[in-house]
Amino acid sequence: MKSEQELMSTEHDKRKYKLNIYKAYLYSFIIGIHTVRAVYYAYMTYWGGLTFSEQMILQAYFMFMIFLLEIPSGAIADYLGRKKAIILSALTVIMAAFTYSIAPNIILFYLGETFWALSIALISGTDEAFMFSSLKILGEEDRLPKVMGNIQIMNLVALTISAPLGSIIAKYISLQFTMTCLGIIYIGAFITALTYHEPQSNNRVKSERYLSIIKDGFKELKKNKILRILCFDRLFINILIFFLFWTYQPYLVAVGIDYLIWGIILSGMNLMNASFSYLYPKILKKTEKKLKILILVDIINGLAFIFLGITTNQILGVIILLIIVGFGYPRSLLYMHGINKQIESENRATVLSTINMFGSLSMAVLYPVIGLIVETWSIYWFFIINGILILIITMFTRVKSDYL
Repeated sequence: MKSEQELMSTEHDKRKYKLNIYKAYLYSFIIGIHTVRAVYYAYMTYWGGLTFSEQMILQAYFMFMIFLLEIPSGAIADYLGRKKAIILSALTVIMAAFTYSIAPNIILFYLGETFWALSIALISGTDEAFMFSSLKILGEEDRLPKVMGNIQIMNLVALTISAPLGSIIAKYISLQFTMTCLGIIYIGAFITALTYHEPQSNNRVKSERYLSIIKDGFKELKKNKILRILCFDRLFINILIFFLFWTYQPYLVAVGIDYLIWGIILSGMNLMNASFSYLYPKILKKTEKKLKILILVDIINGLAFIFLGITTNQILGVIILLIIVGFGYPRSLLYMHGINKQIESENRATVLSTINMFGSLSMAVLYPVIGLIVETWSIYWFFIINGILILIITMFTRVKSDYL
């Protein structure tokens, strides 16, 4: 039987692990404050002096670096512990922001993207594993989906609030300070990570886990035709829709919207994303016509991109942007039930990680192509081509009703 002192010590330790959860919420909120995102195109073009093609090549480099750094960063997390990996992630993102804002220099930009990629690679999966270990000690590991969902919500709330702030800073202080401000703010995330209480873990070093994920994931996809169809059908159109993330700001420039307003527009896009992410699961739960909904969503997105490519009206253009974000960004939720039916729970993360890796590499290859199309022709032609591709892929979809 435990003594009163031992019981008090156990309760004290549990409080420390419980505080990890609330600290993770705070950490996610601080990292979600992104004062430069709302004006990134203006930052890179007007202050950084880069063409759109050069920006896309820079983002392609960023995607490749995330892919390459996953393996060594996984080893770092396993060797040093998850708390130290998260601390390093916060430290490297601070270095990224400050490096990026020193001077408009292409070498500094690539160095900044390297730090940023390392930060993402270090925390990728580490944050979820850290939360699971903390919850397991509390005997509440079944709360992981809810806790991770709350962490994402905190991130989205911070991004929504900070977007207009970024535009105001850019307009009335400087574009350069929107990035410097990030470095200052992220110091708060670093301090928060220092206060984490590291849960004990018996995990051994898995320095080759990323290569294993690719191998096991493709093995699973190869043997399951329905899973393969669902995953790649989801992936290809999602990639085309996500291209809006990098092209909506050049569009706002093209139609003459001042970047003081960009933050408000980005906040509206975030709210549309959150609203439809909430609505889709409720709609799907009440209907059996999931394939019709999927096709309708894809047609709306395809036509919306085409209409975006033929209108220069500012109000109509912003409305179309909101439609694409609302219907398109949470589109992957339409596949969730069907994919989950096809994958055993222990293989789900492996398969989805493989698809995400394939998507990241695909975007890295396509980003320079987007830059070339936009600069050679125009942002309008890019949207038209993108919309037509979405409609063509939709026309030849191999997804069937019973797959969903």
